[in-house]
Amino acid sequence: LDSMEHLTNPYMDSKQRREAEVRSLLEKLSPDMIALDPDSVGGIEESNLIQRQQRLRHVAEEANAKKAADLEAAKEKKEKKRMRGRSKIAKKLRRKKKNIVDENTVKLKELRDEEKEERMRSKELVVTDGAGDDAPAALQRFF
Repeated sequence: LDSMEHLTNPYMDSKQRREAEVRSLLEKLSPDMIALDPDSVGGIEESNLIQRQQRLRHVAEEANAKKAADLEAAKEKKEKKRMRGRSKIAKKLRRKKKNIVDENTVKLKELRDEEKEERMRSKELVVTDGAGDDAPAALQRFF
C-alpha cells in the first residue's frame, strides 16, 4: 500500500475525497486543452446605465414574484400534525376560532374589565376605612 497514492487514505472525509478526485481529473487533461481568452479576462462590462437598470428591475421583479409565490404556499400549507390526542376535529376548530373576535367576546371582555374595576374599588374602600388609624405603623396592616 503506497501512502502517496490518492484515494487510498481510509480516514479521508467526503470533501477531501472530492478534492482528490478533481485533482486526478485535472492531471489527466493536457495543459494545451485548457485555454482562456486573454481579452475577456480582467475586462470591464461596457453596458450602459439603461441596460443595467433594466436588468436590476428584472431581477427585482423575479425576486418579488418568488416571494409572493412563497407567501401563497405558506397560506395553503397544511396544518402541522400534533402529538397524540391533539388532532381531534373539535380541538382543531377551537384553535381556528380562537382568534376570531365577535360580539360575545367583546361583551365578555367588557364584563371582565368591569368586575376587575369593582374588585379594585372594594380593595380601596377596605384600605380607606380608617379603623386602624390610631394604631402604631407596625400594626396598621392588620386593620
